[in-house]
Amino acid sequence: MRGRLQQVGRQLVARGGLVLGTFATLVYLLTIDRSASWWDCGEFIATGWTLGVGHPPGAPVYQLLSHLFMLLSFGNPLWVAPLSNAFSALCGGVTVGVLYLTLREFGCRPFGAAIGALCYLFCDTAWFSAVESEVYAPAMLCCSLDVWLALRFRRSGNPRLLLLLALILGLGVGVHLMTLLVLPALALTVFPSISRTSRLSRLSRVVLFSLLFFLLGLTPYAIIPLRAAADPPVNELGDSFGSYLRREQYDKAPLYPRMWRERDSANWAEWTLGTRGVVGNVVYCVGYQMGYMYCRYLMYNFIGRENFRWHCIVPFVLPFLLGLWGLWRHRKRSRLDFWIVMLLFLFGGIILNLYLNHPCYEPRSRDYVYVLSFYAFALWIGIGADALPRRWLRLLALLAPLTLAVGNWSDHDRSRCHSVHDIAAAHLDVCDPDAILITLGDNDTFPLWYLQQVEGRRTDVDVYNVGLTGWPEVFRLVNTAADRPVYFTHYFYQRFAYLYPGRLRCCGFCWQLMPVGGADLTPPPALPVEWHITRGEYVDPVSRRFLDIWQQNTGHPVPRR
Repeated sequence: MRGRLQQVGRQLVARGGLVLGTFATLVYLLTIDRSASWWDCGEFIATGWTLGVGHPPGAPVYQLLSHLFMLLSFGNPLWVAPLSNAFSALCGGVTVGVLYLTLREFGCRPFGAAIGALCYLFCDTAWFSAVESEVYAPAMLCCSLDVWLALRFRRSGNPRLLLLLALILGLGVGVHLMTLLVLPALALTVFPSISRTSRLSRLSRVVLFSLLFFLLGLTPYAIIPLRAAADPPVNELGDSFGSYLRREQYDKAPLYPRMWRERDSANWAEWTLGTRGVVGNVVYCVGYQMGYMYCRYLMYNFIGRENFRWHCIVPFVLPFLLGLWGLWRHRKRSRLDFWIVMLLFLFGGIILNLYLNHPCYEPRSRDYVYVLSFYAFALWIGIGADALPRRWLRLLALLAPLTLAVGNWSDHDRSRCHSVHDIAAAHLDVCDPDAILITLGDNDTFPLWYLQQVEGRRTDVDVYNVGLTGWPEVFRLVNTAADRPVYFTHYFYQRFAYLYPGRLRCCGFCWQLMPVGGADLTPPPALPVEWHITRGEYVDPVSRRFLDIWQQNTGHPVPRR
């Protein structure tokens, strides 16, 4: 019996990546959102289902792969969003398995590699991205595969691994541009091995074919102008394909000054103590951009959002301490391997932070852009667990992923969440037939697109986002829509209610534009909204703000079953 158990144990160790990847996928599938989530998720589901053109610079590879998953719904619209979310869960789970394999390539024993992989599995940013329809879990899968393939090439010298690496790198660009951040680490891993073992002629062939495979990975971008020409329901191509790829519709942040967006000037004093010039920019960069917009997210991931304020309690800070210990031990163990991970950490975090030059303040948490840096830190956690000198310390290291799992489960489990779907439906259902609904932001637009394009709900309502449609066109629609009811979302109302004094009637989340003169502004006695939010359901901060708006506007709280 004992021999049989030992054999099973050896098999589990040999298949550790598969076991951990499967376990992580099951955790993510158990906690995925059953519908669209906030921000870009509704847009990604709608454009994936209809093969439309999303926001610049596009994600054609993600779109095609998620569309394949959606086809498993066999026409049932209620299964489209869960299957799209399941694609992210699968990508996140496989990334955990690849992280384990990467640590094994760095020489870690199975225990340490498992601790690092589990800490990444349960960390805040990776878990959040793996349970919704976003590009960051698939993008991290591409990054992790490239790093692992580079290490495998260093060990085996098989040039086919480089071709596969280049292909995945090109495909990753079609998921998210963050995949290019692994290039410095890949170069440090691959080039020394090539130069030692290859003649110049062979080296040139390998580089040429790798470049060809990388370009092959970029070919899915051709679907964007092709689909835009077909005029899909969602088409955000804009003026030209070139301007779309260059993201010309967005603000371009310079590298200097750090305080560059003038409308943020009222908030700068909070972070610069009133100083300006070079000193003020340095203080702002260190305090706000590096501290608040990066180090805070690093702490959130490896100490916890709630536990961050209780950082003196050892079990909660254990993952972070293991990462610091692993960083130190990795430098002692292998200087080259240390710098490979350090390049991932720096380019995925601090250097990216300098490039992004965050304005003050961002409309949402931006931790997801630094997920590659958190992946690198999880590698150091695994190396730190592997380098612990005592058996009892290694047993203590088991608390690291456990504290992350316990601390993050409640607010990452979206398996019973109804708030996003209900709030989006409430925007549409209060509108009269054949209405025009003017929106302002992502959260009062993209979930509505999902309901209309996927579930076919209230397709009679035309939704126009001001930022995408353009101010002149929107105001032309409002001024000429004499025979159609016009509604504004609450966000639009907050900004532009002054343009229509005495003409706006509150209808929950929306405001109806009434005729000039003698308008009855009394709110409707009963709004046609059905709520499904349960008492035990976790309500995220964005949903909570919407529900507060509903209570403020109607005088009634949202009923919970």
